[in-house]
Amino acid sequence: MKINKWPNLGRVIVLILMTALIILGIIIFNKKKNNVVSIKILSAKTPELTVMPTEIPTILPTKTPESTPISTITPTPALMSFEDMNKNFGPCVKVNVLMYHHIQNEDEAKTKNQTSLSVTPDFFRKHLQYLKDKNYTVIEPKDLIAFFGGAEQLSGKLAMITLDDAYEDNYINAYPILKEFGIKATIFTPTGLVNNPDYFTWDQMNQMKDLVYFGNHTWSHHSSGGTEEKQDEEIGLADKQLGEKGFNDQKVFAYPYGKPSGNAEEVLKNKNYNLAFTTTYGNIMCKQKSFELPRIRMGNALLNKYGL
Repeated sequence: MKINKWPNLGRVIVLILMTALIILGIIIFNKKKNNVVSIKILSAKTPELTVMPTEIPTILPTKTPESTPISTITPTPALMSFEDMNKNFGPCVKVNVLMYHHIQNEDEAKTKNQTSLSVTPDFFRKHLQYLKDKNYTVIEPKDLIAFFGGAEQLSGKLAMITLDDAYEDNYINAYPILKEFGIKATIFTPTGLVNNPDYFTWDQMNQMKDLVYFGNHTWSHHSSGGTEEKQDEEIGLADKQLGEKGFNDQKVFAYPYGKPSGNAEEVLKNKNYNLAFTTTYGNIMCKQKSFELPRIRMGNALLNKYGL
């Protein structure tokens, strides 16, 4: 009997094909697995790139209100009442100390770039007329000194006229108006600027002394900053020059640029000064604040706009 070998061969071929398919499936499965792993690895790394902090200041987060420095949100202290001032620093009295610099026409002020420091002669006259019409008593520094010393009582509506820096227009424009009303004023004078262009002269000061008291404003209009030695030099030289000319016997001072300092105050006390004026707004004059007296800066507006 003859044996047919082909059926066995067919089974072998089928087996080989099945084995090949199995191997191919394993290869494909492993390849997909590797791809999945790669994807997972890449996706795991991606967040690291997106959350890396940038150093560009413009995208730093805004600070929350809790982190805001306290100094930037502290409200400005309210002005103390007269009663509180009198209790803590008295005796006190209300005096509207009006502060001027240039008295000149508006066109001239614009030409010289001095509008911020200028009041026109017309408004200066209106201010004095207002004080007269409203029954204000215009006092001098000596009256305030006497009040602090207990030698004089001050009452009613009070004002004081002051001008800073010794400008020539004070002689040309302000002085004739003062004469017109018979009102006295104080001019704080940096003595080193007297006799210079745009400032009045010693001779003109003598002509005005019937209505004008001349106080110390340092020698060169120097600020109150700096050493005590510098303050002593500036205040001392002006004090000497005024004294030699017969001025400032009441020892009255105004701080150039308006800001007081401990060094300047110490020098003033050592030289027996009685009053020192600032440019701080206010009208309450107290004995224990006699070296930090406030004033009211004037402009081209009627006095009722300044609370008078």
